[in-house]
Parts: sequence; C-alpha cells; structure tokens
Amino acid sequence: MKKKYKIHSENPWLYIQNARQILKEKAGKDEEFYIYPKYVRMAGHTAYMGVLITLNELMQKEGFQKRGRKKVEDYIDFLAKRNRKILNYFNEVYEILHLYMGYDGGLNSKVCNIGIEYAEKIIEWVETQLGKKWNKQEK
Repeated sequence: MKKKYKIHSENPWLYIQNARQILKEKAGKDEEFYIYPKYVRMAGHTAYMGVLITLNELMQKEGFQKRGRKKVEDYIDFLAKRNRKILNYFNEVYEILHLYMGYDGGLNSKVCNIGIEYAEKIIEWVETQLGKKWNKQEK
C-alpha cells in the first residue's frame, strides 16, 4: 500500500535568500565572474528548488495529479495552459538556474542574477494565484 504524502508548505523565499547568500559568501567574485563553480552549482539548485516548491503548491491546489516524480515537461504543460509570460520565465529559470548554474557551474554573475530575478517573478505570480504571501524576511 502506497502512502499519500501531504505536501508541506515551505517558504520558497528562503530558498532564494539561501541561494543569494551562497553566491555572496562562498562563490567568491572577481569583477563580474564567480570564482568557485561548486558554490554556483549549489546556489542554482537551491533557487530552482524554491521555484519547484512554489509551482508544486499551485499544482496541488488546482488538482494537477501526477504519479511519481514530476518532469520539467509537466511544469511546462501546466504553465502553458495558465500564463505564457510565466512559462517564458520558467523556461529561462530552467536554462539558467538548473542547467547553466546547477550543472555547468556557469560563473557569469549577471546571468546568475537574472535567473534568480526570474525565479522571484514566478514566486510572486504564484503568490497572487494562491492568494497567499510567504514571508520574504523569514530566516
């Protein structure tokens, strides 16, 4: 018998704050490039998880059912039916946070900051959809 797990509502802003903190304190910066790809990867994965947690809550509220682990295509299909602009942001977040930062360890600080800004736009949009605000200052 499979157990049903209730998705615990986590604060996605904490993930964004943690990602920014990792970049600021550990990734090291030499002009417009980070020095340590290890910490850029860590920050990218952290910020991307904040976006997924947010979207998972919205998907759950709207009755999206998926057995097993969701794929990026599930998020794309979900957003394509709701908001094309947010879908564009999600595609960029996937490319920048997940692939460029998370896997490649891309060191360009401007690109990394754009990815995190787009993640924030997605979280803000989901907050309006859910009619709920997560505390940005919680830590």
